[in-house]
Amino acid sequence: MKIGIYYYKDKNEEIASIIRKEALNNGFEIDNDNPDIVFSIGGDGTFLRAVHSLMDKLDNVLFIGVNNGTLGFYYDYNKEDISLLMKNLKNKKYNIKEHTLLKADIKYQKENETIYALNEVRIENPFHTLIADVLINEEQLETFRGNGLVVSSPLGSSAYNKSLGGALIDHDISAMELTEIAAIENNVYRSLGSSFVISKEKTISFKGSFNGAVVGYDHLNIKHDDELVEISISCSDKKVKIVHGNDYSYVHKIRKSFVL
Repeated sequence: MKIGIYYYKDKNEEIASIIRKEALNNGFEIDNDNPDIVFSIGGDGTFLRAVHSLMDKLDNVLFIGVNNGTLGFYYDYNKEDISLLMKNLKNKKYNIKEHTLLKADIKYQKENETIYALNEVRIENPFHTLIADVLINEEQLETFRGNGLVVSSPLGSSAYNKSLGGALIDHDISAMELTEIAAIENNVYRSLGSSFVISKEKTISFKGSFNGAVVGYDHLNIKHDDELVEISISCSDKKVKIVHGNDYSYVHKIRKSFVL
């Protein structure tokens, strides 16, 4: 079995060295190009980068988050856990949870493209009012006016979505959440004004004139010269497989992150 190690700050080199040593001691191979298991060291941003770096190989890769002292929803382990974790990996004693990625089909005037996101897909224009028809399975929900719109996965519901006032979604629920950014609400213009949790079987679409708007997904954004016409977001067939600790609890993660 091949182990990959993903990190991007020198302060994580100590943990990376421990992982390398323990991996080799347990008969694993170090291979960052074609890994079976990826150890991501750092915070949630690093984890997102690790997943996107292997987007075309997700079916065959397990991801493990090792915390470096920062708060992270994707991290169950600390450096003190690495020795026992390696033994458990060797003996195949671990828990895997699969999480569905979002898919966004983006239409421009001249061409199309598809992107995938673990946390969320968003369209924003902080300088001019973004005007977009919002449709669920091609049925119009509203004409939105404001700074932007976000569609998050259950994993991403605790990230940007929560900072916008969106609800947390239990990770055992397969759904998407639509949340507005700074909606205009007055006697002339109205929008939903709250988050909307939507079934995984449905598609959320934004249609309009998006001149000057930016499409972002996870830690990335799209730079495209062609004019954007429509974004359709749905739950994809792609899944990320995360190794969790035996005592993993989403409720505990929420409590530790936001309550204590």
